[in-house]
Amino acid sequence: MKTKAGNFAAITCDIVGSRQIEEFRRKRDQKLRRVSRLHLEKKWIVSEYAITAWDEFEGILSRPGNVPAVIVDLRRHFHPFELWIGIGIGEVTEPYRKPVNVFAGGEAFERARAAINHMKGKRSKTGVLTSFVTGNETFDLIGNAIYHLHDSLLRSVSAKQWETINVLIETSRQERAAKKLGLNKSTVSRNLRRGFWWQIQETQTAMEHIIEAYFASAS
Repeated sequence: MKTKAGNFAAITCDIVGSRQIEEFRRKRDQKLRRVSRLHLEKKWIVSEYAITAWDEFEGILSRPGNVPAVIVDLRRHFHPFELWIGIGIGEVTEPYRKPVNVFAGGEAFERARAAINHMKGKRSKTGVLTSFVTGNETFDLIGNAIYHLHDSLLRSVSAKQWETINVLIETSRQERAAKKLGLNKSTVSRNLRRGFWWQIQETQTAMEHIIEAYFASAS
């Protein structure tokens, strides 16, 4: 019999326009292996992300509060690929058995799938890349409104700006990032500002607090 364990955040990602990406399978696998390793090291996920279709993969987060950090990390590591990210919160069957796409299931995954389908049905709605379905209508209204605004900014972040953001995250300080990139600090600061780095950080921090307030016991 399958056992159910608490409430988890399940995430389902769809890589947009995958059929137009040259050597897609190789690039997809390379990116997914790297991000799985990093997220396991940080204990953000309970097991490796698993490919569920040509352009889709899914995973289970170790706690709902990890969702905002995971979203940012997936977007920066998969760039220039564009991702639809659907998040569901609820019960999961067999969350700790691997691979997740073989053993895990339950309402969290059903809700993540509903979130993805909602975005696919809104293809013409500019900027919608992230969607929550959690069973809590008030949270979904708040979370989706925040991320729809946030995602509209991300669409205009350039490759150079993402590079600066990535190096800043790796080095922790603008001075170190400038040295590694061979740029002066003012250029790094400008790239971060134009890449909406401060808004990305504010969104992540705010959403972590909001998720904890609504789902503190969902773990």
